Amino acid sequence: MPHNGINGINGETAALALDRVVGELRRGRAVRVFDPDSGTGLIVAAIESAQSPLLRRLESAGRELRLFLTAERARAAGFATAADAPVAVTVTAGSAIEELRALACVSPVDPDQLTLLHIDAAPPDARLAEAGFRLAKAGRLLPALVGVAADASDDPSLLGIAADAVERRVRLAPHSLKRMSQSRVPLSDATDCELALFRDEHGLGEHVAVLIGDPDLSGIVPVRLHSACLTGDLLGSLRCDCGEQLRTAVRRIAELGGGILLYLDQEGRGIGLANKLRAYALQDAGLDTIDADRHLGFLSDERNYDVAAELLRQLGVSRIRLMTNNPHKIAALRAHGIDVVGRLSLIGRANRHNERYLRAKRERAGHLAEEPEV
Repeated sequence: MPHNGINGINGETAALALDRVVGELRRGRAVRVFDPDSGTGLIVAAIESAQSPLLRRLESAGRELRLFLTAERARAAGFATAADAPVAVTVTAGSAIEELRALACVSPVDPDQLTLLHIDAAPPDARLAEAGFRLAKAGRLLPALVGVAADASDDPSLLGIAADAVERRVRLAPHSLKRMSQSRVPLSDATDCELALFRDEHGLGEHVAVLIGDPDLSGIVPVRLHSACLTGDLLGSLRCDCGEQLRTAVRRIAELGGGILLYLDQEGRGIGLANKLRAYALQDAGLDTIDADRHLGFLSDERNYDVAAELLRQLGVSRIRLMTNNPHKIAALRAHGIDVVGRLSLIGRANRHNERYLRAKRERAGHLAEEPEV
């Protein structure tokens, strides 16, 4: 019998459905997204992971095959310059999957060589496509879908999920974070240090709280939110200032007597490593960091700081002084109930490889470049 939202041995069925559907998309399989009220639906697959045999099977379903792109991708590519909702692109039957990937900015094939039958900037199933994009993003896939309309399906190979269930789980449901392990890990800039790993039960993320020194958690705690950056943090990439900011934050928190660094599993401003490298290739072709992400179909920043707020609550922290140049982090934490009483700046050094990146953060993303007022 259902109790407190738990509907079965494995837990809440809505959460399980989302987890399983996301897994199917990552494996290159199709899923069904539907509206239970109207009975309409879409059978979709992520163009990044789908393979040619699946494309042919979708075509054989007898419905028009379409590629669904986000409004950001449609505007950036010039397919629909005023789009404010998902766009549906109809292509010729028998098109190669690499041609569709070119439209989605996955493949280097020149989109100008493609034969487009029709671009619908306001498809009637846009809400279903939007739910599909959220599923793809939850699976760290490019938000571009290939699919066909399907009012109903008795295909036992298809997993399905209601569009409103996706909305509730991806955007509205709280994170289910559990502290999995913790250990003392002395760092070169902070020998008195512990690392605690938290795992999101219904997501792919693993986040680390770096507990430095002996701060008074009931008072105002110095805190740094640091989104993971493999290229900068681990490999010393000069394309960003992430690695320098990470090490400087640890050192400064230690000098302040202690605090917390949250290492968040949000690579590439939330788009994931694969897409960050795709964005780098677009930047090499002349785009800045924000326009590159939009060409891939993403918002300028896909991060969500509710997970950071929940981590702080689980650590017993409610009042912080945030080490950041990004005013959006301050606003987001305050919106999630954290009392941000002050800011500590963290200015990275410019070089010829990251100068354009740093300028875009200042001029287009609103990052602060000056020291805060005391």
